[in-house]
Amino acid sequence: MSKVIMALSGLAVIGFLLAHLAGNLLVFGGPEAINKYGQGLRDLGGLLWVLRGGIVVAFIAHIFTSIHLKQRNASARKVSYANTQPVNSTFASRTMLISGLSILIYLLFHLSHFTWGMVSTKSFNGSYILQDGRIVHDVYAMVVADFQNPIISIVYIVAVTLVMFHTTHAFSSAFQTLGINHPSYNGLIKKAGLGIAILFWIGYVSIPVAILGQFVK
Repeated sequence: MSKVIMALSGLAVIGFLLAHLAGNLLVFGGPEAINKYGQGLRDLGGLLWVLRGGIVVAFIAHIFTSIHLKQRNASARKVSYANTQPVNSTFASRTMLISGLSILIYLLFHLSHFTWGMVSTKSFNGSYILQDGRIVHDVYAMVVADFQNPIISIVYIVAVTLVMFHTTHAFSSAFQTLGINHPSYNGLIKKAGLGIAILFWIGYVSIPVAILGQFVK
């Protein structure tokens, strides 16, 4: 049961990351595009918090089931995974727990930064007037101002890189856990996982890189 929970919660997180990336890339469309999108999310009201709560629960469930399975397997084998080097394992698979916990730590920082406004209150409290006259939260100015800080951008890029490594193994592993496992399409699933991971990296990293390079300002 724990493996199924880990697989389903992992796929839910991947789905969220894809949707989140699509929204974030609107920064390339200028202030109007991403600020209108941001206000659209806020207009969801309580539903937005339900969705946020759901993804947080999925993320926590994924982390805790991972820890539980690692402890159970280590106990059964009487040896920690840290002291083993499985022949068919990859760097990504051997560091799943470490990368997952690191991503969780960054997620909390990311939320406190861009969602709760606890890191940079000055850039967080800006406002923007949409073409329809509505005054909304200036997401565009906040993102640009904060990613102009090289330290924030570097930390973000490192976190996204961890997500990429985690996803390359997590995607195919989730399908195997759910019983979708056959030599005829296992290779395709692994390639899809790698493709999604690369998409994540290029998409998310392109934002701070474009801002640091002043292509977006």
